[in-house]
Amino acid sequence: MKLAFFTLCSVLSAVVFAQSDDLPRKAAFGVSLGPATEAEAKAAGIPANVAAKITRVSPGMTAAALDVKVGDILVTFGGEAYRGPAVIGAYCKKNLSGSPLVVEVFRDGKRTKLTGKLIERPRQREEGLDVLYTSVTSKGKKIRVIVTSPKGKTSSPTLFLIGGIGAYSIDGDYAGTAYGNVLGPIARKGYAIVRIDKPGQGDSEGPDYGDLLFDDECDAYLQALKLVKTLPVVDKDRIAVFGHSMGGAFGPIVAAQEKVAGVATYGTMSKTWLEYQLENIRRQSLLAGAAPAEVDKMMHSQAEVNFYVFGKGMSLEDLRKQHPELEEALREFAPDGKTYSGVGIPFFQQLATKNLPEAWAKAGCNVLAMYGENDFITCEADHRFIADTVNAASPGKGEFQLVAQSDHGFMKTASQKESMTNWGKGGTFNPAVIDVLTAWLEKVIGKGA
Repeated sequence: MKLAFFTLCSVLSAVVFAQSDDLPRKAAFGVSLGPATEAEAKAAGIPANVAAKITRVSPGMTAAALDVKVGDILVTFGGEAYRGPAVIGAYCKKNLSGSPLVVEVFRDGKRTKLTGKLIERPRQREEGLDVLYTSVTSKGKKIRVIVTSPKGKTSSPTLFLIGGIGAYSIDGDYAGTAYGNVLGPIARKGYAIVRIDKPGQGDSEGPDYGDLLFDDECDAYLQALKLVKTLPVVDKDRIAVFGHSMGGAFGPIVAAQEKVAGVATYGTMSKTWLEYQLENIRRQSLLAGAAPAEVDKMMHSQAEVNFYVFGKGMSLEDLRKQHPELEEALREFAPDGKTYSGVGIPFFQQLATKNLPEAWAKAGCNVLAMYGENDFITCEADHRFIADTVNAASPGKGEFQLVAQSDHGFMKTASQKESMTNWGKGGTFNPAVIDVLTAWLEKVIGKGA
């Protein structure tokens, strides 16, 4: 049976405050690309399968400053032959704004070199909101922190986002960034909103995403939470954390170390990572249409692989050597031999050591566990378990809420099967999560400023 499992993930915008911030800003090129014709590629002397033509140049950004024009065909970028958008992304990630850039384009029948400097990516600007760009140091790395708050207000009740798995940046206008469809409306209700870019993402310093460790990402959230408690726009006694998906695993661990008024979570896990994995594999296999008997047969080998990797912390290399009979299951588990669901295996091995019920009990704050009824990536029982765990330690502080017709990414769907079939294809946003979350925020940290 071929496996293609989905795990805890992300859903994949005023005045800017002047504040001391020594974290350099990453750059953006600022174009839209389309395919060049075979004739255009031949004339430019580049392979047709990678030939890209400029279809739009964004005003005020690097490409415009270099005098890139619509219709240009990219030949080289930063001294490297253009072989796809990844060339642009890699160069802008490695080089800060102000760094030199040479781009060669094919224009009017000849190659032309354009020289200039990288310009920083656009900053978030929202009508009616102040925007603060600052940073915090976590384990020797500078981490980008972005705070929006009601214009001209101080000491506002605050929502601190911890997002799901994925290599993405939260930087930019709410309308075009991850979680903006949830956070934008809440910000406009008078709440300060805190977001950070994970280590290695956006402006944040750190490793490639495949090398990021759970403990390192967790510390970045912890240090950012400590920082925002010092900001005048944040009421340090009225902060609530919102952890979506994997963020719901980080949330209680952070809250157990740094006091907050509440933690809300949506689409997460609450038991061990090993238990989550096995439940998720079975659930999604059945939703995909596999026969129950076939799934049960497959579960034996996957249970062994998951036990050795996450239960015992064994490397894939050692597992192959010691248990060659699991080779096929290992190939299904991690086809590239390094990552699971796009994240390095060591990330999950650190997560597998965490006692999440213990963290929920220690947090000692109000907790809202939300579950979208059509979420095929997590299960309802885990969210009820969170509320029960909290109430056992702090009676009355745990609450469970079912969000009707909502899937893992806050999309409106009719069933788990429909959600799984349409995953990653977009859809209609279900604002019910905003209503549930806002009602709880008003009880726990008060109405917006």
